[in-house]
Amino acid sequence: MELLHKVPVYSDFAAVEAARQKEGTTLALLRPSRIIELEIKATKNADWTDDEKVKLTQMQQQSSLFSEDENRRQVALLEKIPFDFHYRYECLVDGRVVVYRHKLVDWEVGALYRRLRKQYGASGWEKPFREKYEQELPSRDLLLLMGTIHRFPDQWLAVSVTCPPKPQPEDHRQAGLF
Repeated sequence: MELLHKVPVYSDFAAVEAARQKEGTTLALLRPSRIIELEIKATKNADWTDDEKVKLTQMQQQSSLFSEDENRRQVALLEKIPFDFHYRYECLVDGRVVVYRHKLVDWEVGALYRRLRKQYGASGWEKPFREKYEQELPSRDLLLLMGTIHRFPDQWLAVSVTCPPKPQPEDHRQAGLF
């Protein structure tokens, strides 16, 4: 969080996009005024396609000491998350509400999905998952770390959901310890 304090925080996604166009910004913090919902949709392919497997193997070979056969075995062990997760959220702009939708690609989204699916099974993971992303996290000072991909610089993704506790009002009647 100490490093993130140096990054400007935007209150409207349109301002993030304007910064990209004007200054080349590719990473930004966004504080939406309200999370509307978490959309969960099954991916087109629940498992890796042959083309995706080839790309994954090629990426691993670029920095791998292992053989091509070993790389293929490692790719087979890599589980694909069979869902896409999107936040629909509001930003308050000059007194009016503007709604946006962005895909969550945060590593923690996938880790939570895997943990809850293991804990609650294929039919029970969604309720606690939604509670986390629709109630618990938005009840805090939710910030979306927005980023672009080099090949698609005009397409923004929510690369991280950062939720420090909301700052508490300072009680001036209580003296500090130091």
